[in-house]
Amino acid sequence: MAVSSVSFQDTNVTMEEVFGKGDYSVAEIKKGAIVSGKLVSIQGDSVIIDLGSKSEGRIEISEFDEKPEIHSNVEAIVRHVDNEGVVFLSKRDLETKRGWEIVKEAFEKQVPVSGVVRNAREKGYDVNVEGLMMFLPHSQVGNLNSMRKGKRPGDILGQTFTFKILELNHRRKGGVISRKEFQDIQNSQQWEELQKSIRIGDIVTGKVTKHTKTGAAVLVHGIEGFLHKSNISWDRKNDDFKDKLPLDSEIQVRILEIDPDNHRLSLGLKQLLEDPWETVLQKYNVGDVVKGRVSFVANYGAFVDLGNGLEGLLHVSEMSWTRKISHAQEVVKIDQEIETKILGINVADKRISLGLRQLLVNPWDKVREELQVGMVIKGKIKDVTNFGAFVTIFDDIDGLIRKEDINWDEPSPDPRKVFKVGEEVDCKITEINLEDQKIGCSTRHLLPNPYKALRDKYPRGTILKGVVTSIVDFGIFVRFDDKYEGLVHLSAMSKEESAGHKKHFNKGDEIQVVVKSIEPETRRISLSTRDVGYAMEKMEMQQYMDRDRVVADTGHSPFASLKNLKAKK
Repeated sequence: MAVSSVSFQDTNVTMEEVFGKGDYSVAEIKKGAIVSGKLVSIQGDSVIIDLGSKSEGRIEISEFDEKPEIHSNVEAIVRHVDNEGVVFLSKRDLETKRGWEIVKEAFEKQVPVSGVVRNAREKGYDVNVEGLMMFLPHSQVGNLNSMRKGKRPGDILGQTFTFKILELNHRRKGGVISRKEFQDIQNSQQWEELQKSIRIGDIVTGKVTKHTKTGAAVLVHGIEGFLHKSNISWDRKNDDFKDKLPLDSEIQVRILEIDPDNHRLSLGLKQLLEDPWETVLQKYNVGDVVKGRVSFVANYGAFVDLGNGLEGLLHVSEMSWTRKISHAQEVVKIDQEIETKILGINVADKRISLGLRQLLVNPWDKVREELQVGMVIKGKIKDVTNFGAFVTIFDDIDGLIRKEDINWDEPSPDPRKVFKVGEEVDCKITEINLEDQKIGCSTRHLLPNPYKALRDKYPRGTILKGVVTSIVDFGIFVRFDDKYEGLVHLSAMSKEESAGHKKHFNKGDEIQVVVKSIEPETRRISLSTRDVGYAMEKMEMQQYMDRDRVVADTGHSPFASLKNLKAKK
């Protein structure tokens, strides 16, 4: 948008014709009069002006933006004349007077003005507009395409821009100006012209004007459009786009979006090239072995550049048959050339899934062929934790001896006190889970099961004396024989006991219980307090019957004497 001239400036009338020519009479030289003369000398801080008619004027040298030259013509306004006839002039007051008239008319007619940025202030800048100091707030500076990365706001000092006047202060002969609003008006007109000349999908030539973290600004037909880095090439990452698009370079781009309401012009560079995903199924098939370069690594996997804008994801779960990988960099590095196998191609989501372990021998196939549950093997302790010990079975295949499978003790021992890393142990395989890739091992299954002997010693219905060791919501635990512990469930108590078992029983109480069951494999012992009375009655009955049988066998019955008497006769 061109800057319009103010109407009263469009005239061929010279200043001499308007204000008269030199050789002023003393009567003409009075306060407020506009005079002109020749600069004849510089004395200290003052400039001496020859006004003619043997009159001289003085102007402070600070009113000149540049050092004045001798014999140059100077125009000024009379401030006052002292008693000795010395005329004090002001060049700046005259500029202010004339500038104010120009600025005032420009404000009334909404005509833009030009100004030079002079000083930087806390909230903005001082700008010289027609000799007046106008204020430019930071918020009204507008877009500065000329400012490059690393430049500071203060670097606009001394530069000339065009502004719109927002408000005037008649008393101070100043005002507030905006470069941003001038640009908005200019942009609105340019957007109208832009919509007439281009359409979405058009290929146009633009100039790279600025770099940001997410892309580049490109000037197209006077409008600054944005080329996002995702639209620069078909590669997933375009972090080096600044090298590909140097500032001030001319490039061809495709128009992706025109939004005049929000002043948004979106551009694309990769859209000038064929989308590699449209032909991906013609180049690759699931099961293909492909070569590529690792372009990015993360904890979840690595991206592999397959060329021509195509990338595949190698997930950590597809890197090894046996290792638990927490970060892809444990296996691959950036820029490493690797071979992988294509596991899947999703054109809609633009994803290619890759596998590395599929090119390696699966050691779990060896497990399937050579191991069976129940086998006894010899292995070396690889690691010991608080929950168990890992024992090496094959290369990269470990089995776990859980703490409860170390021996038959209750409670289970601390594995760290039983095993040492590197020692060899014999163990029995108790579980093979090929789907979850887990092998369970046990050393206790190689030891005699004391619970079998305990079951023989205390068959179902046996009355035992024990001590209450703990009280829980669902019952009480009772220890007997010093090292065995069984559970008396609420359902194995009398109604009175189960109704308030936490009050009825106390830790440390000595009580009688009846054996309900002893399960050697699970080491589970079920006890009962409800059946104690019945068991005692049964035991007494059995004792009575056993005693009667003994009497019958030995002949000590109530009729034994009669039998003896008959025998004697």
